[in-house]
Amino acid sequence: MTSGNKTVDIPLGELKVGGNVLVKPGEKFPADGSIIKGETSVNESMLTGESNLVFKKPGSQIIGGSINGDGSVIVEVKKTGKDSFLSSVIKLVQEAQESKSRTQDLANRAAFWLTIIGISAGIITLVVWLVLLDREFVFSLERSVTVMVITCPHALGLAIPLVVAVSTAISAKNGLLIRDRAAFERARNIDAIIFDKTGTLTKGEFGVTDTLSFLKEINESELLKYASSLEAQSSHPIAKALAKATNDRFEVKKFRSITG
Repeated sequence: MTSGNKTVDIPLGELKVGGNVLVKPGEKFPADGSIIKGETSVNESMLTGESNLVFKKPGSQIIGGSINGDGSVIVEVKKTGKDSFLSSVIKLVQEAQESKSRTQDLANRAAFWLTIIGISAGIITLVVWLVLLDREFVFSLERSVTVMVITCPHALGLAIPLVVAVSTAISAKNGLLIRDRAAFERARNIDAIIFDKTGTLTKGEFGVTDTLSFLKEINESELLKYASSLEAQSSHPIAKALAKATNDRFEVKKFRSITG
């Protein structure tokens, strides 16, 4: 939190609308807001699915939960808590878990009628053993209860909602938000899918796939070593990809990052 020339650390729950927050490179934006000072590139792939960094300048809107790139910025808080964009996404998942699919409705109806059948079978069993076969009441009651326990569809009423809830949660963890369980259930009938590649089929992270050297005196591994040594000092997304390509590096002195 910034106020004048002072910067202090405060808990996330104490952020208020109108307050100014200093966000350093690589940090997550704590709330929705707008930039009032500084420029940076922001990774919003976790929320939007797009892997390309979004350039932000004073006046640009910021989504809480997105990751700051290579610049330090001061953000004015616009929305916090349940009013934020991230909270609306969480609410969307909760609504999906509360909705019922066609399979669940069918299972509930089947469980209702099977319960009636089970209770009826138990009563008939009690009457047959007690009246027609003239057995003692305790013996007849044991048989009646046994029949009702066996025929009771309690597993059916629990299994379907549990499977749907777990599948919805797993989908959310993998970036797939289910708005309607009925639509999710119908997905098994899909024959063809058209994907948006960027951020959907790709991870949204840069990486080194091939290395090519145009100088005979420097081979590919040595070239990668030079590049990784330099870029390991930078916080730029492409620099991070080069730094991850190899752990064999030279020692770099007097490194300076110049914003282009």
